Amino acid sequence: MNREIITNNDPKSPVSEIFRTLRTNIQYMKRKDNTQSILITSTVQGEGKSFIASNLAVTFAQAGKNTIIIDADMRRPRQNKTFETQMYPGLSNYLSGVDLDRMKRELKFEDCIYQTQVENLWIMPSGNIPPNPSELLQSSKFSDLVKELEEKFEIIIFDGAPCLAVTDSIIISRLVDHTVLVCAQNFTKIDDLKQVKKLINQVGGNIAGVVINKAKFSKKRLEYSYYASNNGLISSKSKHEKDDYLNFKTSHEKSENVKNKGTHKSATIKYNNVWSANNDSKKTIDGTYKKNNEKSNDKDNAISKNAGESNKKLDSQNKDVGNSDNTEDKSSDKINEILKQIKEMKDSSK
Repeated sequence: MNREIITNNDPKSPVSEIFRTLRTNIQYMKRKDNTQSILITSTVQGEGKSFIASNLAVTFAQAGKNTIIIDADMRRPRQNKTFETQMYPGLSNYLSGVDLDRMKRELKFEDCIYQTQVENLWIMPSGNIPPNPSELLQSSKFSDLVKELEEKFEIIIFDGAPCLAVTDSIIISRLVDHTVLVCAQNFTKIDDLKQVKKLINQVGGNIAGVVINKAKFSKKRLEYSYYASNNGLISSKSKHEKDDYLNFKTSHEKSENVKNKGTHKSATIKYNNVWSANNDSKKTIDGTYKKNNEKSNDKDNAISKNAGESNKKLDSQNKDVGNSDNTEDKSSDKINEILKQIKEMKDSSK
């Protein structure tokens, strides 16, 4: 089987787990009876809608659902190559009534479907590429085909053409339960996605959601598959597959060690730089603080010196005042003595 069928070739891979998550989300949507019809389409070519459609179909079949995938992209068919089945007679032959030899013949439904290598999974290939795919899809025979498929299968998946290129998928969207839009990371334009949503809503289609394809995995997400080696999956592989796996694992571990070592060295250098910068900042702060303290001490010393000089001056002034008081006292005694002598002279003259 084609290597694109990851859900069948490597069911324990993270990608397969994502498809099972998508399957679960679709199963819990509103459905009629026990049947669900799903259209997988995209805005333009190259976004991976056929890859999503084929792997999603396999996951439904693995869950025990009686599933069929219809290659409704009759302009650029792909599913017959993916599942390695013949291309015709298929959908276009059934709708047009034209057989391989281009002869008019009424084909039965059973003549245009094929069992795949996956249990519970059938395929209706696109058939011969017709000149008028849109007209065939608009015919009442296609509407009757959808009803007949819903009676015979639990899950019907249509792989439709890109919506902005042709109107084929827009026509199909009004006849199915859910439409899933596939877009590619760093590729799909948001304006194109809005335009497709508008076109499908205008015809009464139901958009279930958007699948982002070609997205990069984080290391944490990839490590989710660690349990595969503990379940004996490696021992069930061929020797060649084991060697490839072990070589990949060894090279992956080496690259991770080198990467982690480089990261550790970078982190150490960064830490040292930060530590050095912090030390420099600390030195600068300490130097500034020391200078400020010295200035403050000088200022305090100057104030103390000024205070001392002021005190000395004040003491000198007080001393002068004391001396002045003593001088005044001596002068007063002398005057009294003179007055006393004058008085005595007056008394003697009497």
